[in-house]
Amino acid sequence: MNYRLATILERTNYQVNKTEIIDIDVLDPISQILLTLETDNVDSGLGSTGHPVRGVSKIELIDGSDVLWSLNGAEAAALNFYERLKEAYSLLLYMTGINSEVVIPINFGRRLFDPEYAFDPPKFKNPQLKITMAVGAGGCKSTSLYLTVLAHIFDEKAVAPKGFLSAKEVKDYTLADSAHEYTDLPTDRPYRFLFIRPQRYGTGPEDQIDTVKISEEVDKRIPLNHTMKQILRNMVAQWPIYREAIIMSGGISTDYMNYHCAPCHWPRFAGAGWRKAANIGPEAFFEGDGGRFTRLMDTYAGNVQAMIEGYAPHAMIPLLPPPSEDPEDWWDVTPISSLKLDVKAGSSVGTAQTAQVVVQQLREY
Repeated sequence: MNYRLATILERTNYQVNKTEIIDIDVLDPISQILLTLETDNVDSGLGSTGHPVRGVSKIELIDGSDVLWSLNGAEAAALNFYERLKEAYSLLLYMTGINSEVVIPINFGRRLFDPEYAFDPPKFKNPQLKITMAVGAGGCKSTSLYLTVLAHIFDEKAVAPKGFLSAKEVKDYTLADSAHEYTDLPTDRPYRFLFIRPQRYGTGPEDQIDTVKISEEVDKRIPLNHTMKQILRNMVAQWPIYREAIIMSGGISTDYMNYHCAPCHWPRFAGAGWRKAANIGPEAFFEGDGGRFTRLMDTYAGNVQAMIEGYAPHAMIPLLPPPSEDPEDWWDVTPISSLKLDVKAGSSVGTAQTAQVVVQQLREY
């Protein structure tokens, strides 16, 4: 068989925070690693604590001290959407006694089983996957989570990949009202993606970030200098809508509950009762910017299902155009000696709110 689905880590339960270190003993090139995360829901009567992807606070692929790939669960899930132009599998069941399930892919090629770009373990001395669990960060008052790690691997098909796609969070900083944050961007490898991620529950990215500017060689060239509103409007035209299905436990009349979703920019909702009975009264969904929405029940306590659609999953905002299949079209920053990102915050960003800068680069062997 040309390809196979291999098990890297069997389904394992965690009830306390832990960093799992897994040796990559596979000798064949890896096209994609898949983390399946299941978070339990102990008490859904108060809504959710966080989106299930929050159960993974960091994913790292390392080779000794060399960090080859490093993102948190939310960043990795959002990156996969922009790479694949579709959502990964998710089943958000915010109901007591039932686990939510999300798959978080790590992609090393332009597509699944890309023969030119894949992670080739024998190219490294001691490759390891480090996954840090954050029990209780996702789900509804979760006290336990399960993690399974699988990988799509080249089997009998012989390939000689030229490199792999390496993604990293290069900066995590605290926003300040109307302040500029300057970041020296890496110029060691070509860029496929560049993101800013200003997630704040209840507030859209366009209110957390005012303006984004990219400067080459001290303003000799300025590839980007636009407001976040302009960037988001352009993104709507360039990327598909992110859709997510959620099932929530019932409440009581005039019961407000907060739940978490992936879309952070103008999420929209369509809901109905999830039970073998007609609706007695309507449910209302509102707000939702920043990845947290409120549900209001009317006159019945039945379970509710909702379809959510919107933009900017987990508040990841791409700052470059959608990449083509041809790596020659990607942004080659290696000739640039000075590359700076200037992010001006909004006028009222809140207390202790953060933003992250994320890049994906082509790393050749």
